[in-house]
Amino acid sequence: MHLFQKLLKAGSSLALAGSISAALAVGAHAQTELNVVWMGWAEESVKPLMDWFGKENPDINLNYQRIPYNELLSTLEVRLGSRTPEPDLYSADASLTASYAARGHLLDLTPYFADDLDRFDSAALGAASYNGKMYAGPFATSMQLMFVNVDLFKKAGVELPSTDIDGRWTWEQVREAAKAIAKPEDNLWGVLLEQSDRPYQLLPLMQSKGAQLVSDDGLEATGYVNGEKFVEATQFYADLFGADKVSPPGLFELNLVQEVFHTGHAAMMVGGTWNLGRLEKSADFEWIAVPHPYFAGGVPVTPTGSWQIGINPRTEHLDESVRFMKFFMRDDVQAEWYKLRPYPPVLKANWDNLSDLLKGKPWEIAKYELQNTAVPRPPIPGFREYEEILKLAFRDIQQGADVRERLDKAAREMDRELAKYK
Repeated sequence: MHLFQKLLKAGSSLALAGSISAALAVGAHAQTELNVVWMGWAEESVKPLMDWFGKENPDINLNYQRIPYNELLSTLEVRLGSRTPEPDLYSADASLTASYAARGHLLDLTPYFADDLDRFDSAALGAASYNGKMYAGPFATSMQLMFVNVDLFKKAGVELPSTDIDGRWTWEQVREAAKAIAKPEDNLWGVLLEQSDRPYQLLPLMQSKGAQLVSDDGLEATGYVNGEKFVEATQFYADLFGADKVSPPGLFELNLVQEVFHTGHAAMMVGGTWNLGRLEKSADFEWIAVPHPYFAGGVPVTPTGSWQIGINPRTEHLDESVRFMKFFMRDDVQAEWYKLRPYPPVLKANWDNLSDLLKGKPWEIAKYELQNTAVPRPPIPGFREYEEILKLAFRDIQQGADVRERLDKAAREMDRELAKYK
């Protein structure tokens, strides 16, 4: 072989080896792109956790999109309805877990967390489950307390509610105190319901009365939504805005309701623990937090549920998606999440891990409620339709619609929608 041919052959071998090395190098740094649709919390509440995941998983390029709540549900309906591999993961409203699971939009997570289920708060895990299987990762939960303006009670000479669980007030006591303090003509109200048209806030009234919210199979509303106990509780609710004139009708925006209480224009507000921080920092009146009310002769029931994380079962990046899920289910990650946005913990261990922050009577009450009285919204496939129809009914009832007639109408509308899932 001529010297030139030998050099050419050697050069070709070196070039091939270089090409292979370059390809291996590129492969070593290649990243899987994971697409995540996330609830539209403020960027400062989201980015630290996403960056943390990125540092621990350099082989994953995390592409997350924050979408405001009012747009998120409709966005997910379109994107999941197209039945494509994207998004790989998404923020799921706890009330819709059953609906997403029934329609094939959530991966069954039971095989991945079977040995860890006892780590989760039972109510949060219940909201993340459907037909006995875990379909979403609990990421946030909620609890409602009753906030009390002590100054207004003292000024009116009305006895204050007890902060003790055993001294929990009834709704009847709340109404009487509200009537003694309210002066609607002066924009002074007796009691506020923070989400006054939302089933999340209101269904515990009906459940406290002993009402069943829907048929056992979740497919019929007639006889339940317009059943006697449901009607009785809803009439009480209607009277707060109508006959008793202790609550302002037509105030449906959560932030506006909060503003009325936080500026001293209401004696009581049933609302989420998210009010604690603002009241502690800026309230210019004395206040206390007490247990959620219940009906005399009934049982205490409190609302719970919030946000979860779901995996699209059609994802092409299952291993990476599961890795993301397991990261966000860790104690240390969720402890940091609490510091970024103080939802009650969904992991039992974090009540101890965050004991220096979760201290004081309000958090003592919240922990008790989550462990003893918290009931998530009914896990039915058609809850989105159920909720929307009932929300409109509550709005009409606030404005004076006849309770029984309006609930009869709502039940008929629900039956038509729920029939889709038979």
